[in-house]
Amino acid sequence: MSLMQGSILRASELVDNVLDFARGRLGGGMTLSRDASAPLGPVFEQVVAEIVSVNPDHDIETHFEVQEPVDCDGVRLGQLLSNLLGNAVTHGAKDQPIAVRVTAVDGELTISVANGGQPIDEAARRKLFQPFFREEIRPNQSGLGLGLHIASEIAKAHGGNLEVTSDENVTRFAFTMPLETAEP
Repeated sequence: MSLMQGSILRASELVDNVLDFARGRLGGGMTLSRDASAPLGPVFEQVVAEIVSVNPDHDIETHFEVQEPVDCDGVRLGQLLSNLLGNAVTHGAKDQPIAVRVTAVDGELTISVANGGQPIDEAARRKLFQPFFREEIRPNQSGLGLGLHIASEIAKAHGGNLEVTSDENVTRFAFTMPLETAEP
């Protein structure tokens, strides 16, 4: 059953990413349905549970600390987390845990995903958020190279930022957005 679930999940993510990319290219931009009353914890827990169900060999450690309401599109932030976590599962070291941390403190929401493994060199880091960019093609690698681009677009649509740091110890993708947003 997990093979089928994994295939369905990957196919669904590919379709969602292609549709989001197409909408962005056609001028529609990233659409958001903000709802400050919807709790984020269950969304993030579901995303992690889905990834774990199809990747049981990966140890994913979570820390969620979101006590206050966040004016955001929880579904889109779930998609952002899913894309970052999928990237960590694909490129991270299988024998090291993936750390997912979500906090809303000091006026800022932060979502970070960190994994061990080979560092991403500076030249590749500059291109990671471009559409269709794939650092290296591996025989078992799936995807179109849109996940990080879509995550970056979700970050921008929320008035936030998505950055990557990488060295010999850890690769960390971190999304930050202010909790107080200006009205458009």
